[in-house]
Amino acid sequence: MKARGKIREEARRLYLTGELQTNAEIAVRLRVKPHTVGKWRRDENWDDLRRKVDRRAAELFAEKIASDRVTLNVRHYRMWDLLIAKLADDLKGRPGIEIRELEKISGILDRAQKGQRLAKGLSIDGETEEAIRAQSEAETRHLIDVFIESIKENVHDEDARERIRQAVLAAVPEEEDARAGEPGEAVVH
Repeated sequence: MKARGKIREEARRLYLTGELQTNAEIAVRLRVKPHTVGKWRRDENWDDLRRKVDRRAAELFAEKIASDRVTLNVRHYRMWDLLIAKLADDLKGRPGIEIRELEKISGILDRAQKGQRLAKGLSIDGETEEAIRAQSEAETRHLIDVFIESIKENVHDEDARERIRQAVLAAVPEEEDARAGEPGEAVVH
């Protein structure tokens, strides 16, 4: 019986890791019948477990990317900070600076400031990442609303219109904060 338990554990591992996809593939590998694997899969609800594993793996991956981005941005910001400090020290030691040199220095400062803004997650022109994301979400919402209005005008079957509207809205992720408007309402720009 203990050997059967180990086979079942191995079958679960093969499925949850995605190494094998179907009951038949797992059955062939472990030399059991496909319906036995199917029974184990139903009894232990492997499909839900796999979704949870996949979701957690995606969350961990997103956290790793975010952490790496923050680390990289901190390094870039420090580098630009050092560049500006070096430039300031160099300028202090010079008694007179010609216009051409000032133009070069101005270009260096401009690039350094842009680099610092990018490293802090800001756009070069002063717009924050959140503002850019909000604008993009509002534009997406507006396009959806225009599409829904077009459906209302051109599709005369009420049930078909509602199914289309629900399908479109289901495909678009919810905005985290207050939504730009209720489904079907035009977004005011």
